[in-house]
Amino acid sequence: MATNGESARKWLEQNREQISEERILQIRSNLVKKINQISDADNLNESDEHQGLLEALDVMDAWLQERAKPEETLAEASALDYSPLIQEPSEPAPQLTREEKLRRFQNLLKDTQK
Repeated sequence: MATNGESARKWLEQNREQISEERILQIRSNLVKKINQISDADNLNESDEHQGLLEALDVMDAWLQERAKPEETLAEASALDYSPLIQEPSEPAPQLTREEKLRRFQNLLKDTQK
């Protein structure tokens, strides 16, 4: 499999139709293991290999994210609720007299001062 970003990109393009997401995740996991092994060894002679593996991992992650985008967008679009926020009243609101409006307003003022 790929050992640098460019070879990972080419491999993904060539195998785009045949590769499953599970296989990409498996390859990604193997890359992480190799990166960790190199990091644990602290071997400066393998710094190019380490950098190449990091690039390949970035390419894999970008490919997985790009592949997931259309599904998320489609899922979000189908989950939208287009129903009205306010339901039309079934009967008209009662018309209050001026005195009744004033009395209710005074009661509201008393409630907020408590």
